[in-house]
Amino acid sequence: MQAYLVNSLIFLLNINLVLRFALKLGHLPNVAIPQTAEEKFLWRKIFDRNPLFALLSDKLCAKDYVARTCPELMLPKVLWSGKDFDDIPDHVLDTPAVLKSNHASGQVVFLHCTKLDRQSLKTKTDGWLSKPYGQANGEWGYRDIDRKIFVEEFVVGPDGEPLQDFNVYVVNGRVQHVQCMRDSYGADPNTTRYDRDGTPLKPHYSPKYAYRVLDVPAQYRKIVELAERLAAGFDHIRCDFYLAGENIYFCEFTMYALAGYPGDKGRLAEQWKRDWDLRQSWFLTTRQTGWRAIYANWLANRLGGDFKPSG
Repeated sequence: MQAYLVNSLIFLLNINLVLRFALKLGHLPNVAIPQTAEEKFLWRKIFDRNPLFALLSDKLCAKDYVARTCPELMLPKVLWSGKDFDDIPDHVLDTPAVLKSNHASGQVVFLHCTKLDRQSLKTKTDGWLSKPYGQANGEWGYRDIDRKIFVEEFVVGPDGEPLQDFNVYVVNGRVQHVQCMRDSYGADPNTTRYDRDGTPLKPHYSPKYAYRVLDVPAQYRKIVELAERLAAGFDHIRCDFYLAGENIYFCEFTMYALAGYPGDKGRLAEQWKRDWDLRQSWFLTTRQTGWRAIYANWLANRLGGDFKPSG
């Protein structure tokens, strides 16, 4: 079986995702034997149906998973959760807090900063709950989440200083790189990328953040350790944290970083290509059936090594 024949079949069965990829990047993907980060994310969207993707993409369920896996890791308190904005008590909305959906990225309102009234907030959250997230980009893990809204405590550092956000990319159990963002919603948003050891990486373009290298916080090694513990058993996952003063809080998991289009160049692009080993994915470590089993065996052989699925 030749790779071009496998790609042709994949293209026919997933034409919308393939066309979206081609329009974004200017070339057709090699999904049959993916090499780049973008190709591997597309492969994940099409083939990898790890049940944990859906569980951990749910922001509320993810908190329970983190509490079991890393009980020492702090979690912002959930003040209320449900499916109808009208059920939120007034005193919860009057608290410094954050209103979120559990099934999507970017659906966030800082209640103590917004000028929206209660009816406007209801209209907004009804819109959030009206449809699943990520379908256009094929982000399967979000599709079947039981959609809810929730109110979470607003975490700040001592004396009210802004949080630092850490997006930690873990590939096959080891941190690949970390993006640190500061003052994300303030007047001076800035960012730095570090390698696993805390060495700053080459500046990259960001439309929102200025690139500014600051000292690595004392808690950096602990953040790396926590991310690798949470990522155990995954071929790739992004673990997000807040740093408030000396306190590390878990934020969320991301299975399809930047919708599967991280856009990295140079060193990081080569690291994605070299380090993300699909042989450790759920698809290639779990027994498949039918044509998926045929493809899984073919791909594992092409990637090298013995193919010994469990289950």
